Amino acid sequence: MYRLLVVDDLPIIVDGLIELFEQTGHLELDVLKAYSGEEALEVLQSNRVDIVISDIKMPGLEGIELLKEIKAQWPACKVIFLTGYNDFHYVQSAVKYGSFEYILKIESDDKIISSVERAIAKFDEEFDQRRMYERANNRMRMALPSLQREYVSGLLQGKPVSDGQLASHFQDIDMPLRADMPVFLLLGRVDGWKDMMTAPDKALLIYAVQNIAEEYLAPFVRSYSYVYDQAKVVWFIQPGADSRMAQEASEPDWKKTATYLSGMLETIQATCKKLLQLPVSFMLGSEPVAWSGVFDRFHSLKYGFVSGIGLSSEVILSDTDIRRGDVGATGDSRSDYFHHARVQLLGKCLENSHRDEFYNLYLDLTEVWTCDSFPYERKKELYHAMAAVFLAHINKSEDMRVYLNAAHDLTPLLELRDKTSWQFLKQYFMQTADCLFDWHAAKGEQLPSEVVQKAHLFIEAHIATDISLNAIADHVGLNPSYFSRLYKQITGIGMSDYINDYRNLRAKELLLGSDMKVNDIAAALGYNSGLAFIRFFKKQNETTPQEFRTMRST
Repeated sequence: MYRLLVVDDLPIIVDGLIELFEQTGHLELDVLKAYSGEEALEVLQSNRVDIVISDIKMPGLEGIELLKEIKAQWPACKVIFLTGYNDFHYVQSAVKYGSFEYILKIESDDKIISSVERAIAKFDEEFDQRRMYERANNRMRMALPSLQREYVSGLLQGKPVSDGQLASHFQDIDMPLRADMPVFLLLGRVDGWKDMMTAPDKALLIYAVQNIAEEYLAPFVRSYSYVYDQAKVVWFIQPGADSRMAQEASEPDWKKTATYLSGMLETIQATCKKLLQLPVSFMLGSEPVAWSGVFDRFHSLKYGFVSGIGLSSEVILSDTDIRRGDVGATGDSRSDYFHHARVQLLGKCLENSHRDEFYNLYLDLTEVWTCDSFPYERKKELYHAMAAVFLAHINKSEDMRVYLNAAHDLTPLLELRDKTSWQFLKQYFMQTADCLFDWHAAKGEQLPSEVVQKAHLFIEAHIATDISLNAIADHVGLNPSYFSRLYKQITGIGMSDYINDYRNLRAKELLLGSDMKVNDIAAALGYNSGLAFIRFFKKQNETTPQEFRTMRST
């Protein structure tokens, strides 16, 4: 049911339109009336109105002013103006302020009804669009936590991103942190689980730990937490814009924030023990770090949990404590821990054909091989880690393995000989990466044409059956919709057009090169009846199969 309001200062027009719409049952209208603009406002204030038919020029509140009020109160309402011959100077203003249509007062009843029908159709269309938009928004809100987790996972794996990209991505996924501010990192670890505890039980308790931390941190800072390695959590923390700290200082006080975090961890730890019977430990980065340094800081803090006092249960430490405890550590020995993560990131670059990112990271990692200050064991460790990543990638595809074996010597990947120099290895792995990237690039160019060729061979082999797009797409291993678009993009014609062209060509070959009857040819081309084949052939060639055979034979 749609609510229609008729407005005119002439009662005869209002009453006539009321009678017209009451007799027009198919529109299902609830019709209201007003004899002035002011009276119309009263109706609008107490009723939702979907469509208004109004005189554009009335004493007192004129149609244009009424239109403004309607749009302010009921933005989706469609306003149809009644106008006389001399009122066209109002039309431009009416369009400007969002009127739907205007009708001459001398128009027939059918024209008025048609205008209302169009207004209803437009109203329904916009309503459907709003519902779709709301559903999309709801789905987006539901997907945001997953998108946030995926994005944070990339940052922790060292995925490179510019400051501009970071700000844009944060906005897209509604990240509750600022991209233009550094961030504190806090790691939490559950030190032990009760016996017989299931995976869902553990996940629920981790969630409870996150909530407890949020309760204590929220009044003073803004944060985002991410679960990694099942029993560990990393918090990203910044001074909150609406927090007490921010209200007390014009600029973020990082030292005060660090002090607050250090002091609050003991309370969070005790609450987890009391309410959840769960022993937890914390490792805090004592200084904020730029987002570009999150990867290094994260893995440096992870190192703290697997060395020295960090191995104990229910500890609260900072990276300063770890550095202080690393008495006797030489050079960059603490960074050994997260070399493995960087090497794994090289594998991601190979998988995704990120050549530039690979080379930048590779050159940074392999400084170990060319710097005399690193011990032999460290260099050998990097070699084995690097070889494992390359071999794992190569073994994912038999075609790739065959190509590499033919184009490149894989022996240095399989064994480290005593006489092999580190400089040689640095160049060798770089050359191997070049081969892999080149193979991916060539494969990417060949793949579409291979798909087309595979589809054509399938059609030729199965032309006697009722070939469908789904069957062909399933054969080439692609989604039907995507395959259809890809095929047309590559060949310039649709899949059905090619099938028709091939059937037509094959039909001509059989008509001229064999004594098969028309019905037999029809069956050989996948038609259930000779009549269907004859109609197809005549549409393609403007002649019947028998006429074609006779003409060509003579």
